[in-house]
Amino acid sequence: MQMKRAVGWGGAMIMGLLGVAPGAQAQVAWDSPMLLAPGSPGGWGIHLMEPSPGDGIGVMGTFRSNPAPVGYGFRIGLAEDPGDDLAVFGGLDASGHLLLPTAERPFGVLWLLGAGVGVGDDVVLSLPAGISVGADIDADGVLFRPYVSPRVVLDAAFGTADDLDLDLAVDLGVDLAFTPAWSIRFGATLGDREALSIGLNLPR
Repeated sequence: MQMKRAVGWGGAMIMGLLGVAPGAQAQVAWDSPMLLAPGSPGGWGIHLMEPSPGDGIGVMGTFRSNPAPVGYGFRIGLAEDPGDDLAVFGGLDASGHLLLPTAERPFGVLWLLGAGVGVGDDVVLSLPAGISVGADIDADGVLFRPYVSPRVVLDAAFGTADDLDLDLAVDLGVDLAFTPAWSIRFGATLGDREALSIGLNLPR
């Protein structure tokens, strides 16, 4: 009971610091879409999204110091939950090379891990782990980077109903870069999580 109260107070404090009233009825999955592929650009990103769960709208900011898999990726955002209340979410990801692209095999493979939370009336801690497979395709000076990212996600819920779940999710995405300085990013999550996002990535 004391742990539940502590987590509840912690969630309320986080939302208070971010200017969010503690009235959200569901937790937004911070990792969907994860937007992580071999060569994902560094810099700042701003994304409009349809989060998981629900059909609401959200906005998310991202930062990566260097193109993936170098360094870490960070994100924080606000989104509508299924009850049309605001929820706050945030997390970080790490990745590393499993396979580098070659002339015979033009795609690369990354392992990926992450940790983050969604905060509404309750708190959900989500820990994704998986791989990402993608390739860079140059078409008339436009960089086209399609990728697929399957993963499992361990969700631990704390609050009115403590729970532990294991979800399966797959990201399908593409990055379009018309100049080296900025890119347009699309992402969709399928499976136990369903989400969409479109955003603009700018250099540091």
